[in-house]
Amino acid sequence: MQLDTLIGQINHIAKKMERHLKNLGINTIQDLLFYLPFRYQDYSSTKNIADLEVGEEVTIKAKIEIISNRRIFKRRTIMTEAIVYDETGKLKIVWFGQPFITRNFKPGDTVYLSGKLSIGKLGKQMASPSYEKETKQKALGEKNTTHTARIVPIYHLTTGVTNKQLRFLVSQIIYLTHDLLKEWIPDEILEKADLIYLAEAVRGIHFPIDEIDLNQAKKRLKFGELFILQLRAEMIRQSLKRSKAWEIKFQQEKIKEFVSSLPFQLTKAQKVSAWDILRDLEKNEPMNRLLEGDVGSGKTVVAAMALYNTVLNNYQAVIMAPTEILAVQHFDSLTKLLEDKVKIALLTRSQSVISDHRSSSILIKKDLLKQIKTGQINLIIGTHALLSEKVQFKNLGLVIIDEQHRFGVEQRRRLTQTYADDAEEEEQQEKESKSGFLYKDLTYKIRGCIFNVKKNLGLGHKEVIYQNALEEEFKKEGIKFEKEKVLDIKYENKKIGIYRPDFVVEDKIIIELKALPFVGSRENRQVWTYLKGSLYKLALLINFSHESVDIQRIVYDIARGNNESASSLRQSAMRPHLLSMTATPIPRSFALTLYGDLDLSIINEMPVGRKAIDTRVVDSENRNKAYDFIRSQVKQGRQVFVICPLIDEGKRKKEKGKSDDDFVDNNSLLLIPYSLDKKSVMSEYKKLSEEIFKDLRVGYLHGKLKPNEKENTMADFASGKIDILVSTSVVEVGVNIPNAVVMMIEGADRFGLAQLHQFRGRVGRALHQSYCFLFTDTDNEKSLARLQFFSQNTDGFKIAEYDLQTRGPGEVYGTSQSGLPPFKLATMQDMDLIKLSRDLARGIDFKKNPSLVSKVRDWEDGVHLE
Repeated sequence: MQLDTLIGQINHIAKKMERHLKNLGINTIQDLLFYLPFRYQDYSSTKNIADLEVGEEVTIKAKIEIISNRRIFKRRTIMTEAIVYDETGKLKIVWFGQPFITRNFKPGDTVYLSGKLSIGKLGKQMASPSYEKETKQKALGEKNTTHTARIVPIYHLTTGVTNKQLRFLVSQIIYLTHDLLKEWIPDEILEKADLIYLAEAVRGIHFPIDEIDLNQAKKRLKFGELFILQLRAEMIRQSLKRSKAWEIKFQQEKIKEFVSSLPFQLTKAQKVSAWDILRDLEKNEPMNRLLEGDVGSGKTVVAAMALYNTVLNNYQAVIMAPTEILAVQHFDSLTKLLEDKVKIALLTRSQSVISDHRSSSILIKKDLLKQIKTGQINLIIGTHALLSEKVQFKNLGLVIIDEQHRFGVEQRRRLTQTYADDAEEEEQQEKESKSGFLYKDLTYKIRGCIFNVKKNLGLGHKEVIYQNALEEEFKKEGIKFEKEKVLDIKYENKKIGIYRPDFVVEDKIIIELKALPFVGSRENRQVWTYLKGSLYKLALLINFSHESVDIQRIVYDIARGNNESASSLRQSAMRPHLLSMTATPIPRSFALTLYGDLDLSIINEMPVGRKAIDTRVVDSENRNKAYDFIRSQVKQGRQVFVICPLIDEGKRKKEKGKSDDDFVDNNSLLLIPYSLDKKSVMSEYKKLSEEIFKDLRVGYLHGKLKPNEKENTMADFASGKIDILVSTSVVEVGVNIPNAVVMMIEGADRFGLAQLHQFRGRVGRALHQSYCFLFTDTDNEKSLARLQFFSQNTDGFKIAEYDLQTRGPGEVYGTSQSGLPPFKLATMQDMDLIKLSRDLARGIDFKKNPSLVSKVRDWEDGVHLE
């Protein structure tokens, strides 16, 4: 038995049970061992029958005197009744709908019974207790029970699986696999952190001996989750230290002129942050910094200084935004800030625009891409479209990613890594062109075999079919090959993993087969990465798509001698500097955990003269007063945002048997219980436009609209053609309408405070007094207390701390939004462990600990960080 043994291969696991377990994500032995309890029932207290008290959850050890079944006609079920006794007295036990129990027990059997004592018609009784026979075998932490007389694990379940079945399965597996759970954390780290071994922790988390044992198990597993995150950050940090970047000189005089031309004074925090960034750009190692600032704190102007300084040094700079609305706004803002100083391009899926000397012109995307590639354009603003392999840069010096928590971890680095890899790959291909066609004759032989396979088999088969057919062709042609040869993957001359290509031909050429609709840069780069970690110089990536056969030659370092280290990672390619920005206030401790590889700059003060936003909680009785006030503001020429969480009422139905609290949308910063009384954009738009504000111009905006529809709506709102804009959380960050002075939020109690703060930040951007109305119909004391706290505080960092304490990071930021991996146990409340894991990861010598590198890579594959 191995950890990757399929669950269906365990003796006595029925096919039906195997299907049910798969619904819980349990496919292998390892999945079962790490399917952790979400709570525990403490049945460790064993008492005599005479000492039992009503309402007490307890375990008794007793003998069965009598046991039988009888049918209850009113309830149409079978009731099992038993009388049990010990030396102090007797007790009645009842079970409902479990007639099989009489087959398991007979008079005289000694049993453990765990449950709550209650009062029945005939006196004290225990209804539907957990039960099991006494055994002499002590296995689970020196206890001889699994379901009673101990701290009992409780798991999340699915149809067809009970807690008793899961406990039984885990208890059978846990000791059989004890030696398979290899400890991956070095002994010196375990000792410094005072941790038990992994195998003991897995046993203790499922079947703890006592509270101390359980706490030790939790500590070890939590530390492991946090430590691997910090190891990954440390690997990135060390890799960047070895990398090279363009030294972008601080153009002090030009930057001073730019700052002097601004119509406002920079705050001290803005100046400090800008200084840190501009000094980082001068270094020959890539900057990797997070710029964090509250809404309206002035991050854009700090970013503009970095972008302008980069362009002054004749390097290209990019700013990537998560939405088209935000990208367009950056384009407009930077065009105004930099005026005629820089040629700026906007590139999204639907737009390609150039701004030059205060005029903008639409360009065919193909022409824009050409100008970017040749370096005619130095500053590019865009969305995910910038990640397209069609976008190529001449000399990319700086990448800024705005609202970086909206991008996956790999997306955040893809621009920088792709640029570096492209440069290195081009260098290798250039070497081949200068040195001649590598293994020319052998390559032509292989090509002949490939086209014979296509001719005889056709297209549309699975990869394994083509592999078997190509094997036969090689044999026929007398070509020597090794099928699925194991190649060591090395890091700094130490093995960290293995790679099995489909073929290695004549110990010269690696062949990798695919049967995909198409292969792109990702597959190409993956093969190239394996190639450069081997002793081979050439790989053929062959894809049998449904339309044709594509053969790509991938060359790595043909000038390298066979004795040269194949594992040393090349760092010669220049990486651009990276600046990430977020308007989501994240406490420093949390930020350092999420982004341990980044340096941190915080803008923690607001521009001078900015008026505090008047925030008020509005109950149902005061709605009309608020509506009257909103109308008066519009009559004065002001504009209004109205925020609603759902697009269409009733689109998402409540699942049967689930409470509101079960519905958490981790793809936004928003806690969304889908109850029937929630306001939707469309119903709110209809109500406001047809009933409340019939005399005003009301518009709507939501994520389902087409890009041009969103753009037109925002343009109408910005130009004053719309008085009131009803929207979803699409306006959460970045949208800048200075004339909007009222933010009205429907169902405010349904939102997290962090997101409410983002909404509130959409107003208060001019000299006019602004207002935020939190509409709520709730009478829940906790919800109202949260809203009152919010209404009295404007500091985003203070609000974030409060939200973290009351709701936790998963609900405040959302797992996928924050980049936080799906921890099973660790939370941001484990600050001592967070600090400890960070301290112990710092400075680790990965050359001496190659297994840690391998562990991090396996973890990355498991959590899908793209």
